[in-house]
Amino acid sequence: MICANKECGIDFDPKTHNQKYHSDECCRIATNKKIMEKYYEKKAIRSGSKRLCIKCDSRLSRYNDQKICSRCEKNIAIKNRSKIIEMLNDIS
Repeated sequence: MICANKECGIDFDPKTHNQKYHSDECCRIATNKKIMEKYYEKKAIRSGSKRLCIKCDSRLSRYNDQKICSRCEKNIAIKNRSKIIEMLNDIS
């Protein structure tokens, strides 16, 4: 199996069924990298970088951490509720 750390790439034999990294050090490096990526992504969002809704391409607020706008989120909730109501009506 190849180490999941993209910078490492060492081939190793896993000691457990869910082992991804060849050493604890490699796991620590990969984990810290993921943490820093999330930190800088959130920092960019808070500083006002332009982000668009994946459904309707409207601009997202810097306070919205999600990938869709509140309007699209509301429409999805309405559609889900109507599907549930249809299912309940079909049963009765």
